[in-house]
Amino acid sequence: MSWSLDPIYDSLPVALLLVGLIATMLFTILPPGVSGRRRQGLLLLRGLASIALALVLLRPALVRTDSRPAAATLAIAIDTSASMGLPSDGSENRWQQQRRSLERLSEGLSDSDQALQVVVVGFDASANVIGESGTTELRTLAQRVGEIEHSGKETDLSSPLLMAMNRGRNSPLTGVAVFSDGTQVTNRSEGNEAEQSDPRREARLVGAMGVPVWAIPLGPPAEASRQIDLAVESLPETFRMFTGNESSVLFDVHTKGIVQSPAKVSLKWIDSAGQTAIAATRTVTPESMEQTIAIEVPVLAPPPGQYRLVASVETRSGETITDNNSQVAFVDVREGGGRVLYLEGTPRLEQKDLRWALSRFLDLELTYRWIPRDTVGAWPIDLVDDFSRGRYDVVILGDLHSSALGNEQLQELADSVGEGTALIMLGGEHTYSRGGYATTPLAKVLPVQLDDRQRQPPGPLDASDRLGKDADPMRQPVVLRPSTMHPITTIEVSKQGGVVGWSDLPSMPGANRWPSVRVAPGVQVLLSTPSDEPMMVVGEYGRGRVATLAFDSTWTWRRAGLGDFHRRFWRQLILWSLAREDSSQQTIQLDLAPRRFVATEAPLFTATIRGDLSSVLDSQSVSNVGSLQAEVILSSGDTVVVPMSSTVSTNESSVSLTGQLPSMPPGFHRLRVGPVSDVATTDSGEPIEPAEVAFQVLDDTRELSVAQTDHALLRQMASATSGSGGRVFEPDEMDELVDLIQSRRTESTRTVIEKFRLGDGPVSGWLIFLLFAGALSVEWFLRRQWGLA
Repeated sequence: MSWSLDPIYDSLPVALLLVGLIATMLFTILPPGVSGRRRQGLLLLRGLASIALALVLLRPALVRTDSRPAAATLAIAIDTSASMGLPSDGSENRWQQQRRSLERLSEGLSDSDQALQVVVVGFDASANVIGESGTTELRTLAQRVGEIEHSGKETDLSSPLLMAMNRGRNSPLTGVAVFSDGTQVTNRSEGNEAEQSDPRREARLVGAMGVPVWAIPLGPPAEASRQIDLAVESLPETFRMFTGNESSVLFDVHTKGIVQSPAKVSLKWIDSAGQTAIAATRTVTPESMEQTIAIEVPVLAPPPGQYRLVASVETRSGETITDNNSQVAFVDVREGGGRVLYLEGTPRLEQKDLRWALSRFLDLELTYRWIPRDTVGAWPIDLVDDFSRGRYDVVILGDLHSSALGNEQLQELADSVGEGTALIMLGGEHTYSRGGYATTPLAKVLPVQLDDRQRQPPGPLDASDRLGKDADPMRQPVVLRPSTMHPITTIEVSKQGGVVGWSDLPSMPGANRWPSVRVAPGVQVLLSTPSDEPMMVVGEYGRGRVATLAFDSTWTWRRAGLGDFHRRFWRQLILWSLAREDSSQQTIQLDLAPRRFVATEAPLFTATIRGDLSSVLDSQSVSNVGSLQAEVILSSGDTVVVPMSSTVSTNESSVSLTGQLPSMPPGFHRLRVGPVSDVATTDSGEPIEPAEVAFQVLDDTRELSVAQTDHALLRQMASATSGSGGRVFEPDEMDELVDLIQSRRTESTRTVIEKFRLGDGPVSGWLIFLLFAGALSVEWFLRRQWGLA
């Protein structure tokens, strides 16, 4: 602190000269006849006025020089993504760990530096300012931070750095403290470089500005955070099963961090009322630290209805993510019973064992008719009643020549298949091309092509036919193997010593050969030879299902001690055949795919309305869907009406309408399409039943699908600014971070010069004025009283 003069005109001599002149005038010019005490009083008053005037002219000042920290901003970035709710070390989660560290930092900085401004930024997919204050109010700001939500579905560590750089253009930055678990989770396109986010690149730009990045890693180290994780994967989202049918359910169990430690896997049924039942259990034992184990579990279908099939693996202590421990499939279980007509031309071994297999199931009504070949003179046999529509659900044609039925009856059979009757055709000497079916109405029904040049005459084989039998390719042994997964061929039978599959079956003594397989929607080759010759082909004709078998010797399976496999094959073939895509009572067919999807997706659905529609839709405009309504029934019980678009396609018997599901919270919901009126009927008087499908909305929070932390990324960000003082601080090292911030503030000082000049302020200015004016006013008053003025 020092004194100085700041005279007017910046010239001390001029100021002193003026002071001297004024003082001389005041002290020398006195009224005549003044002496004694009156003279002394006037001189005193004039002396005070001279002093005030001298102070105004010389302007004395008190100068104080001080070094203070420069004004700056400290940016604190906190992670507000959903991963902050995952466990950290000990009993607290990452959010609690972050909050505790932030409060400790704010306590250390509180009231430490009045020139330091603190801005707190929350970030997940983007960065947003939560609050800004000086160090005095920092504790209050830290407490308010603890009350905000941490539910962000992504994490972009670049966003707080970009925001800090923008702030640094207007105000100097002391540093950027980043609290996070380091996991970078964004949905940005991987193919667009312009959209890529690289926190290390942004950290280098921050470092180029001379600003350090201080990284505070939260959560356990990456090695610890990925120790244990069990997940169910690859479970198909839908199944169609039949009561009493045993179907195989395939899925994967992915394990991390457990070796030679058995884990329990279970399948559970959940019906529409929410009742649960265990379908099957298995145990898997991983042999490496990370392994994917394929599981195939046969399950027996429950009574008809809509079910959820839940595949789950047990939760282990230490797992940070448990949402992936289960997956759900939607299962439509249909009736397994039906009426079966079996027509045979020769009483072979096949028919005996086939009838035995089907008779084991009480829900099947089997009618067997033998048409001997030596009755060819009476062909075609009258079977008009048997082929009438709706009389039988499944018709099995054995080794029977087409002449035994005749084209008229075969046309009736083809029409019945088109209306929903299932057809199964077996191999033999007088079936397919050999039986003359290539030129019959049934040829268009079959999913395989036939060749009429191979036609055999009807009736029993003569001696010449039998002589060439061994050279006939139809009589060569055939090995069967599945060509694709299908409910018919998915068979696994337990037997003493192991499990029986297709590879354990004896060879077929022979089989028919088809020129080719028909190319049409729904046609599938289920069984073939090792050389890929088709041996079993299925397809559809109209509303009916058709299965063609090139072989006729499944009896060999039973004779080889594989009766359970033989019975299950025929059971599953019949049950598959009995499934009708369009029930005569089902007016509305509802299709939704996929049935499992994340909340950000919005799948389309199609409602196909069949039958007599004049009571359902406006006859003059099939696009008028005012009498139909689509609604989503949420798991909470609330209902959301979904608008349906105009007609997609129309024909004489159906109308297809589409809609799009709305945004919904995660959970199990139902889509229902039906008439607005509960008593709506078709013109034929049949009630219009609403169609309904269940679906699952998955939580699309990718944050929760990544359990492990990425502290290495945080270290790289801090290292990119090491030249400016960037480094990593553990959550328990906040005191060291406070010391570092304060030391940087001490180094970043500015010299402050404060000058207090007399007369510049209102107080000192008025005092001088009052002194000058008061002294002269009193002096004039005294002279007037004394008669000197």
